[in-house]
Amino acid sequence: MNKKMSAKKTLKKGLCIATAIFFLAVGATCAQTFTDDARILATYQKSLDSLFLKVKSVTADDVKTQLAENTQAISLNLLKTDKREKTGNEIYELAKPATVTVGIAYLCPRCSNSHISESSGYVIDPSGIVVTNYHVAAMYANIGDGNKPLGLTVRMANGKIYAVKSILACSKTNDLAIVKLVTDGEKFPVLPLAEAGKVGDDVYVLGHPKGMHYFFSKGIVTNKYMEEAGEINKKFFREMMAISADYATGSSGGPVMDRYGNVVGTVSNTKMFTHSEMNPSVQMVVKNTVPVESLWKLIQSGSKH
Repeated sequence: MNKKMSAKKTLKKGLCIATAIFFLAVGATCAQTFTDDARILATYQKSLDSLFLKVKSVTADDVKTQLAENTQAISLNLLKTDKREKTGNEIYELAKPATVTVGIAYLCPRCSNSHISESSGYVIDPSGIVVTNYHVAAMYANIGDGNKPLGLTVRMANGKIYAVKSILACSKTNDLAIVKLVTDGEKFPVLPLAEAGKVGDDVYVLGHPKGMHYFFSKGIVTNKYMEEAGEINKKFFREMMAISADYATGSSGGPVMDRYGNVVGTVSNTKMFTHSEMNPSVQMVVKNTVPVESLWKLIQSGSKH
């Protein structure tokens, strides 16, 4: 009798241990790491010196010329549109490896350390072709305030750093720039492009607002309209897609994706509406993104050169 009781206790103890190990294993599999933004930025900055010893980035003057001329032909190997609906986390996990930090590397007049101004972008061709905003590239080309440009770079989610080789195509009107990275024949994860997004559709944004790397937000397409833009004497209208998903400075150039993980837009800017000049209380902030239709037009026009 004692032997049977002992055997039962041993079996029960074994089951408890096995159950505990199982749940620990499941927890380890499901757990996500916490993003250390300060460490990412510090490591990024420290990597610049070794990067620029190996490869040359496109210069600020060259970018200024390329933004003005935009004469290169584009040959892209685009991923087919995905038609399988995904959960928010699935979209995040698929998009993160293809979403990049676009870094303007520079020296300030106050110290000898390399600095980085961060924006966002995403890979559309496995050979290392990235979409970001025109205004991001223009910031590098026209850097001022005594700052010395060092290079235009891209950081992947896995921590690898690459120099930008050139601007392949751009549109100041639509705030888009397609850039080519300096690579050694490596293949990169990419995001597929949708044909278009529709008002009311769910959308997801991935980017780096104010240095919060890989910040993921969800919303809907709230409007598709012709936005008046440009300087006072050079006004023009352009296609815009407003969304309700959150983003901020640093998210510029990041992907806006549908529920399948296809890109339907590119983060561009925000516009704040106040009650009136007499009552400047904020009533609404419009989150403007460049619709994917504008990107398709840029790709197709570039292919004709």
